[in-house]
Amino acid sequence: MSYVSDSLGPGETIVHEATIHWIVYFWPIVGTLISLVAAYFVPFYGLILLAAACLWLAVAWFMSRTTELAVTSRKVVAKWGFIARSTIEQRLEKVDSVAVDQTFLGRVLDFGNVTIHGTGINATPIKSIADPLAFRRKVEQAIEARRDVG
Repeated sequence: MSYVSDSLGPGETIVHEATIHWIVYFWPIVGTLISLVAAYFVPFYGLILLAAACLWLAVAWFMSRTTELAVTSRKVVAKWGFIARSTIEQRLEKVDSVAVDQTFLGRVLDFGNVTIHGTGINATPIKSIADPLAFRRKVEQAIEARRDVG
């Protein structure tokens, strides 16, 4: 069971779940390909580089798999890590704004950083999120739905 599902209160539902964009694998894959070429030409050092690149790729995969991002009917939830875990749960009533930062490449490939600004917490950046505009839109819709109910 996921952290987000476990953190739901009575009557609370998940409105939107987001993921980390595949771009986090780009440089580890490039490193793996370069180390494969190096392993062919300089076997000993190339294999050391290959091991390091494979570890880098595994870390990127593990980090993307252990990150949970969601908007519920009452809060925004972000969780990073597996054994050592960091979480942010910001109630929708306390969210002041949601900022999206996208580079040119981020706009083309549809990824970016989302920063939640709220009362009682520091600005919380969520890096390399896939479709950050949809995430911001879902947060805003959940805030509006919450205001209409309350």
